[in-house]
Amino acid sequence: MSDTLAWIGAIGGIIGAVAGIGSAVFAGLEWRKVSRKIAMESDWTRAAEILPAWYTTRMMSDQWCFGLWTVSGQMIAIRKIKSLSDDAEWMDVELAEASDLPKPYADNPDVIVAVAADRTSASIKITNIVAATDLWTS
Repeated sequence: MSDTLAWIGAIGGIIGAVAGIGSAVFAGLEWRKVSRKIAMESDWTRAAEILPAWYTTRMMSDQWCFGLWTVSGQMIAIRKIKSLSDDAEWMDVELAEASDLPKPYADNPDVIVAVAADRTSASIKITNIVAATDLWTS
């Protein structure tokens, strides 16, 4: 009887050890995921290395009015790209206001603009952008 109890105890201990190790490994993997930080790069010379598109350097160094066309066919009107995530997933932008836009775009419901002068910051998923254009001429 005592041998049986010893075996049951040993098996229970082994199962507990395996469960503990599994939990520790899982927790470690989750911690790595959570602790990974995405850095936002605001230096336009470095940003061109992250997202090598013609508009990156220009839209980060000029104060202008640009249009970012999305996969849904809408246009996001921006004044400037403020920063890019180092994984090239996101960009922080300064949205244009409706009053910044030239006539063809000013009243278009498919153009996304800032809702107010003090609400011009936005983050955009880069993979949703299919084209970038100037909205003003020199």
